Amino acid sequence: MWIVFGLMTIFVVVHRDRTLLDSQSFLRQRYAVIPWLMLAHGVPGALALALGLFQFSSRLRQRYLQLHRVVGRTYVGCVAISAPSAVAVSFALPHVTLTMASVIQSAGWILTTATGLYCVRTGRIQQHREWMMRSYPFAMVFIVVRTIGAIPAIARMEFGGVTVVWSVIATACFLPSFVIAWQALAASQRRVKVPTRA
Repeated sequence: MWIVFGLMTIFVVVHRDRTLLDSQSFLRQRYAVIPWLMLAHGVPGALALALGLFQFSSRLRQRYLQLHRVVGRTYVGCVAISAPSAVAVSFALPHVTLTMASVIQSAGWILTTATGLYCVRTGRIQQHREWMMRSYPFAMVFIVVRTIGAIPAIARMEFGGVTVVWSVIATACFLPSFVIAWQALAASQRRVKVPTRA
């Protein structure tokens, strides 16, 4: 899964984000009216995407707990900056059918991250891990939407972009809980040993 996501990230950077370096590109012209707001959203958002991956490493947590904590605090700080600024961007550059999607995604990202922070601050480590598993998919929405939206058949659809955005946000909302529930079920099945007759 992480390899696929890594390839998707490379695709988005090469196919879309590198055009921001061109002062004549569509994206650069579009964001020129709100450059500082885009920086406030984009830089922390990209940092959260990169740092969040390392937080899933059990080896990192076990061997370098202090580093895990520092990276975690940085991730939370990035979310606190990037998510609200995404809402501000959606109002500054309104897209009627996607403004509310940005609000929902940002609210979900903030809520899940804040809950994860609360859990670790109160010593609920397992719940902290679960809520951070729910947080990161909201960051992944940026990459996944732009990858799926670049598929020619979807790009040609009248409401393809809107459909993709809402579908990916909905998946980010429910898929982590589904994975967490299945992990718990698998763990409980391993603990249950059926007695065998000699």
